[in-house]
Amino acid sequence: MKFNYLKKKLINLAIFTLSLIICLVLIEEVLIFNSSESEDNYGLTKEFQEKYVRYNKHGYRDYEYSLKKPEGVFRVLILGDSQTFGSGIKNLEETWVKKLEAKLQNERRNESIEVLSISGPGWNSDTHLYELFKNGFKFNPDLVILAYYHNDIPFPISVNCNSSERKVVTNINIFQSYKLSSFIDFRINRLLEKFGEKPSYPDCLNQVYDSIGWQMNKFYLDIMGLALSVQKIHFMITVIPLIHKLDNSYPLLGPHEKLKEFAQQRNLEFLDFYEEGFKNLDANNLKISKTDHHLNHNAGDIVASTLFSKLKSLTNYKKLSYFNKAFTLKEILNEDSSLIKLDSLLNKQNSINSFIINSETETLQVTKDSNQFLIKKTQKERNGRDLIFSLETKLSLSGDYISQEQISFHPNSTTPKLREKIYKDSEAYTQTFERIETDSNGKQITTQFRQRKFQFGIEVNKNYKKLNLEAGIDFPDPKWLDKWVFQDIQPPSIHSSIAKQKEVIISMIVQNPNTYNTPYDIKIAKHPEYLDQLSNDDISQIFDEMVLFETFLVLERYRANDYLNLLIRLIEKSKPSLIALNAAERYRNSLLAPSSG
Repeated sequence: MKFNYLKKKLINLAIFTLSLIICLVLIEEVLIFNSSESEDNYGLTKEFQEKYVRYNKHGYRDYEYSLKKPEGVFRVLILGDSQTFGSGIKNLEETWVKKLEAKLQNERRNESIEVLSISGPGWNSDTHLYELFKNGFKFNPDLVILAYYHNDIPFPISVNCNSSERKVVTNINIFQSYKLSSFIDFRINRLLEKFGEKPSYPDCLNQVYDSIGWQMNKFYLDIMGLALSVQKIHFMITVIPLIHKLDNSYPLLGPHEKLKEFAQQRNLEFLDFYEEGFKNLDANNLKISKTDHHLNHNAGDIVASTLFSKLKSLTNYKKLSYFNKAFTLKEILNEDSSLIKLDSLLNKQNSINSFIINSETETLQVTKDSNQFLIKKTQKERNGRDLIFSLETKLSLSGDYISQEQISFHPNSTTPKLREKIYKDSEAYTQTFERIETDSNGKQITTQFRQRKFQFGIEVNKNYKKLNLEAGIDFPDPKWLDKWVFQDIQPPSIHSSIAKQKEVIISMIVQNPNTYNTPYDIKIAKHPEYLDQLSNDDISQIFDEMVLFETFLVLERYRANDYLNLLIRLIEKSKPSLIALNAAERYRNSLLAPSSG
C-alpha cells in the first residue's frame, strides 16, 4: 500500500516534470519564432554583419571614397555610433547618412556635396575622436557633424549602467532556454523599475551625466573642436534621442540640455532631433523592434529630413568648396549676403581677380592671383569707423587652407590689441598669439606670448591608442587616467626602464624649476645621484607622481578645468593611491606658486 502510494507520487512528479519541460520548450520555441531578424539587437549580431554589412577599403560601412577630395566638392563627414552605422538597416542606401546625401545631391542636382559616414556599433566620444584623427582628417572634410547618442558618454568606473540590469534567472543550459530566461529577466527587471526597487537604464544614464563622466565627455568634445578649429574645418553637434517615451515624459531631457549648453558656450551649431523631429511621435513606429531601440527606416527618414532642412543652404552655392574656410558655418548656413555675392563672382571664372564688397559694418576684400585667394574681412562698430576685428585668410586656388590672421582692436578705437596667426607648414599647424602695444612715440611693438604647434595623427599600439595633437605634449586620455588613478593599474612606469625614469625625472625638475620646487625636487636637481640611493619602487613612485602631475598641467593647458577640479576632489575624497594624492597636492601647490608652468 505504502509502496503503491510512493509509486503514484513519483509518477505524478515525473508527469509534472515532463509537462514543465515540454512547456518550457514550447515557450522557448514560441519566443524564438516570434523573434524576427530585427529583434533582440539583431543588427549587432555576427549573422547580420556577415549577411548585410559591407565595408569600404577604409573599414567603414559606406561607399568607396578617395582620401583625396575631388576639386570643387564640399565634403561632409558624419561621426556616430550604431544609430549612424545603421544597425538593423539591411541596405546601405537606406541608412540615414546615405538618405541625407541623396537629398543634398538631388537638390538642384548638386552632386558636388559628399556625405561620408565614419561610425560603428559601440562607439563613444573617445572613439569618435580617435577615428577623426586616424582617418577623418585624411578625407579633408569641410564640415564634421557629430551624430551624438545618449550612451556615447564615457562611463567612469564608478558607474556601470549594464550592471543595473539584474540577473534573476540563470540560463537553463540543459534545455537551451536562453530566450525564456532572458524574457523572464527582462519582465522582472521592468517590474522592479516600476515599483522603484532598481534604477532604470535612463535613470542610470542621468546619473552618468551628473558624474565625472560628463566632464570626461566635454574634454573629448573640446579636443575634437580644437583640432577642427585649428584646421578651419566646420563643426556641428547633433543629438539623436532615445526612442522611448517621446512625449513630455521623455527621460533624457537633462543630457540633451547639457549638450545644447556645451555647444552654445563654444558657439557651435547644434541640432536636437528630439525637439525638431521626434517629439510627441509614437516610439513604437520608430525603432527596429520592441526590444531593439535602434532607428528604423521611419526614424532614419526623420533624421535625414531634419538635418537636410538645416543644411539645405549648402546647395545654393556653386563655389562653396573654394572659400568656405574663410567664413563661419553660421554665415554659410544663413546665406550671408557677402557670401552669395562672392559665390556669384567666383562663378564667373577668370572675369575678375579683385573686388570689394562693402556694407555699413563690414568690408569684404577678395584678391586672386596665380597662386592663391586672399580673403580679408573687417568688422566695424555701428558708427562705421571703430574696428572690432579683421580676419585675413589665405587659401589655395582649390580652397585648401594656407594661413589665417585675426587682429582684435581696443574698444571704440582703430588701435590693434591682439593678433592670432595660424599657418600650415607641410602637415603641421603653428598657432601664435601676439600682444600689440603702442609706445610713447606712437610706434607699435609686437610681443609674442604664446606659440603652439599642432600635428594631428594617431599611434595605435597593442595596448593603447595615443593621439598626436601638440608637439612635445602627451594627450591625457581621461578613460586611461580614470583607470590608472582609481584602479591603480598600468601606471606609466611599467612602460619605461628605471634608467629612462631617472632621466625623465631629472629633466622635468631641471627644465621646470618654478614648477618642481618641493624639498626632494630641489635635492634631485642639485644631486642627481641621489636617485641611485633609492629603490626601484621609490623611483617608479616618484616618476608616476610626476607624470600624473604633468598630466594635470596639460589638462589645465587645454582648459579642462571643470574635469580637473572634480578629478582632484574625487582623488582627495576616495584616496585611491599615495601617488595620486601626492600629485594632487603638487597641483594645488602649483596654483599658489608665483610663476607655475
